Amino acid sequence: MQPILKMLKMSCLVGTLLLSFSALAKVPEFPPPPDSSVEWVAQDIEMNGIRSSIRAFHSSDSIEKVVHFYRKEWKQPAEKGKPGYMETIDAAPWYIITRIEDGYLLTVQVQIQKNDKNASWGYLSISPLPKNPTDKPIELGTTTPKMRGSHVLNEMKSNDPGKKANTLIIANEHSLRSNTAFYRNHYDGMGWTKESDYDADNAHTLVYKTKRERVTIMLLKDGGGTRVVVNSVKNSIF
Repeated sequence: MQPILKMLKMSCLVGTLLLSFSALAKVPEFPPPPDSSVEWVAQDIEMNGIRSSIRAFHSSDSIEKVVHFYRKEWKQPAEKGKPGYMETIDAAPWYIITRIEDGYLLTVQVQIQKNDKNASWGYLSISPLPKNPTDKPIELGTTTPKMRGSHVLNEMKSNDPGKKANTLIIANEHSLRSNTAFYRNHYDGMGWTKESDYDADNAHTLVYKTKRERVTIMLLKDGGGTRVVVNSVKNSIF
């Protein structure tokens, strides 16, 4: 999932720097490369407050042909005086081409197939842009317990059929032992069932569950502080 996260971060930055924001209209057409196989990665994912849908594609065409297809497809600017697309070449091994249309950011991220240098694969992502770029940043991780002074580095939410997932990366200056005790006391106090409590060198893993939800907490020593990854999955059917 890490390449997707990098793509979303870079794509949204490009969108912010490129154009002024406009009111959202109908979701624009976003065709995959010709003669490619396409599958959903996530139909509804949220990265640091930005909602996206992501498809993966595999093509027998080269990167050059895929990029040429979108250059031609997006040649006509969506707004007068604005570029039809923008290309990013400093994200190796990925080549990224983006377009802003009707308040949405469309992103193609493509690289060479490992076993076939004449073929390619990548991701197609579409995200609504903020209506007002001066709005205050969204506060992340409001529903996840964390020690005082913690800083949320990243939050990703997904809403798939039958389940909702939330992954949070947190950093703080408290010790690994203090963080472990904090999360153990929190979930024990809430009456959750402890599934795992495992200690390793400079790391600790806790797993708790209820009838509908399971949370995995990975705690890693990070210099004089701690890095915490909290992944919760909730059954949304029953």
